[in-house]
Amino acid sequence: MPRNGPRTASVDWDDVRVFGSVARAASLARGARDAGVDRSTASRRIAALERAIGARLFLRTREGLRLSRAGDRLFEHAERMAGEARALERSATEGDGGAVRGLVRIATTEALAAMLVQRGLLELTIAHPGLELELLGANRVLDLTRGEADLALRVTRVDQPSLRVRRVARLPFAVVAGEPYVSRRGRPRSERELEGHDVLLHSGELATLPETRWLESRPGVRVVLRSNSMIALLAAAVHGVGVTVIAGHAAETELGLVRLFDLPQIPPRPLYLAVHPDAAARPAVRVVAEHLAEVVGRPRTAAPSASR
Repeated sequence: MPRNGPRTASVDWDDVRVFGSVARAASLARGARDAGVDRSTASRRIAALERAIGARLFLRTREGLRLSRAGDRLFEHAERMAGEARALERSATEGDGGAVRGLVRIATTEALAAMLVQRGLLELTIAHPGLELELLGANRVLDLTRGEADLALRVTRVDQPSLRVRRVARLPFAVVAGEPYVSRRGRPRSERELEGHDVLLHSGELATLPETRWLESRPGVRVVLRSNSMIALLAAAVHGVGVTVIAGHAAETELGLVRLFDLPQIPPRPLYLAVHPDAAARPAVRVVAEHLAEVVGRPRTAAPSASR
């Protein structure tokens, strides 16, 4: 005999996965990209999920997408489901007695991502052939508690009590320039000698950094480039466009920059390594975390010479 009562539509886990990505990003386009689908596919999957549960999941506001009451309740379940899925993946890939294998995702800034590669992060993939690394370099801070990454290397302290956080380095500041610039314009060796020189500055969300304010306020300097991309500024410096300030002790040897003089008046920038305890249970994550700490803590080697 047929059953009485309303039929309940089945919920597709992939729809829930895409919904969770969009909810975390508060943006359909960015959430689709994080989920590995295009925008139209993400929209279709969310619409299918809304039909399945019979409720609207998002409200559109001027600030972007906002979860509805039903969406907020479903998001809690989606996060738990995502956590269980990650645990299942770990069990499948690391079920052979703690082998260092599987994907480890590292969130950091664009500039630090490049530095990690230059300083030997990928040596781990030679020592552990089953290990895959993903570097997520962006100024947007990813949320470890929501599984957006396994580890985070950050220049600002993380205050979330659920995370394990430790300081792994202190990066001193220095004024630098490329060899072509020094050969053409001479080598300033102090703050007073910067007058008349071309400088490269951060812009956008990086414009308030203390090193940016310091360099911009030097008397007689000429700003030739502003950018919110540290990679672009370093490339301009390497190619001899102007003088800039960096935090760290490896740019000379790894990028071909000349260290003009140090800036002890600006406190060294701390580097923090954060990991969620659930991720830290994976042998692969623990090995990558220790290697990251070693990589960023390596001492500076001698800088190349420059003509006067």
